[in-house]
Amino acid sequence: MNVTSLFSFTSPAVKRLLGWKQGDEEEKWAEKAVDALVKKLKKKKGAMEELEKALSCPGQPSNCVTIPRSLDGRLQVSHRKGLPHVIYCRVWRWPDLQSHHELKPLECCEFPFGSKQKEVCINPYHYKRVESPGECVPHPGTSATTAGLCC
Repeated sequence: MNVTSLFSFTSPAVKRLLGWKQGDEEEKWAEKAVDALVKKLKKKKGAMEELEKALSCPGQPSNCVTIPRSLDGRLQVSHRKGLPHVIYCRVWRWPDLQSHHELKPLECCEFPFGSKQKEVCINPYHYKRVESPGECVPHPGTSATTAGLCC
């Protein structure tokens, strides 16, 4: 099934953004997540363009792309709640991402999720992936704590 027929009722902006999607799992969920984001970003001047710039030029400097933080910090997409930066990093960079513990904001990010500001950055290139504490594997002869791998 090609992307065009799958997303025949999808707005052009959502279709463009889905062009950078990673992985092929959960197409409908990704479409709904991106659609919800487009609705939020259209209210902010230049936000859509900034996201498209970040997605089309990975590794190039880009600005924060922010959405308002909800009361509990989570975003609901199709009956599933998740942290917004995790949702969009999963869509555009790491489809196997499991939790926010696997992400760390880059220094250039002015609105990282952990900063508890009113806005949260969802630019997937403002986060790097790190090993989650549950996946630490110490080198033989050292514990995970002494090896500095886990908190």
